[in-house]
Amino acid sequence: MMKCSALFLSLVSSTFAFADFPVTQDHADLGARKILTLEKDTVFHLTGKAVKVGQLMPSMVLTDSNLGAFDTSKNNGNPRVYVVLTSVDTPVCEQQSNDLAAFIKKNSEDLGDIEFIVVSADTPFAQQRFIEKHDLEDSQVNFLSDSLAHDFGNKTGTQIKELGLLARTIIVVDKNNRISYIQRVPELTTIPDIEAAVKVAKATE
Repeated sequence: MMKCSALFLSLVSSTFAFADFPVTQDHADLGARKILTLEKDTVFHLTGKAVKVGQLMPSMVLTDSNLGAFDTSKNNGNPRVYVVLTSVDTPVCEQQSNDLAAFIKKNSEDLGDIEFIVVSADTPFAQQRFIEKHDLEDSQVNFLSDSLAHDFGNKTGTQIKELGLLARTIIVVDKNNRISYIQRVPELTTIPDIEAAVKVAKATE
């Protein structure tokens, strides 16, 4: 699986290094036996138990970029937007993360108490290097790693079986930690619609 992941990252980084990736409103289901594509030709399969709108966010303890623990079941009374990346080593995720930071900066006065959380299967060290490289320390985004046990991928149905990475997804939970919105893109070179997700998050404040 590690060889497959390395090959995928090398392919995506070299092929799409200077591309501009589109935002999409397309959505596909999560969970075992569902598929996603790369450039429409290469097919990957998801695994894990799909989360659904209306249920509580599953309990998982993830690691932040400073090696601290973050419990997804801990309720602090604020809506959260989970932005799920495939890997910070791909140009698609680089654009997605930078676009997210720019969106938050531009709309900060209208976002209230919404928390923005980026999740990927990268190690905390890789995430920290990415944060420093792109000056995201003050972006109001919390990066969380699912690299250890892949709990997030398996408990949300975002795990890519062949890669050990996560499918590009946005999950919104309300202030009671109940899922109110999900978008999982069917094509890995597209980016989910953060504006649509934030509209739902603001409505749940």
